[in-house]
Amino acid sequence: MHLLTEKTINIKRPISAVFEYVANMEKFGEWFPGVVLIESANGLDHGQVGKEYLETVSVPLRGTRKIRLAVREVRGNRFFATEGKFPPLMPRMEISLSEAEMNSCELTWRIFSRNNNLIVRHALLPLARRVMRKRAESGVAALKKRLEGDTASHAGATG
Repeated sequence: MHLLTEKTINIKRPISAVFEYVANMEKFGEWFPGVVLIESANGLDHGQVGKEYLETVSVPLRGTRKIRLAVREVRGNRFFATEGKFPPLMPRMEISLSEAEMNSCELTWRIFSRNNNLIVRHALLPLARRVMRKRAESGVAALKKRLEGDTASHAGATG
């Protein structure tokens, strides 16, 4: 696998609340740029290995594409990974969570390509890396803002 980008951010919410939100991939489009629509593709619960989604994404120079995603790995409320059937990129997204201070956690979002083809690695991955780095930067910032919600908007307010 080839790491395309990684972004870490602190979110002032309990780890369980953050995990519950990010493990529901139907909410992914609420905070991650380029996701046009995402919907469940089977009846399994969110955050369960085998749960599938159909994601419509915006692809530079190609318009929108549909990707079938499946939850591949879950470790408690600390780690969540999906893999998409989207050749030639063959993406794997990982979200890791760790305790920070009280009622706060650190979230690390990563995206990989599972394609080991030499041509893909040298021709496609540099472009994918640039696109995903920008999306990750704004995506995790939007996630933080969404999850901290009222807490962040009231933090600077004084009488």
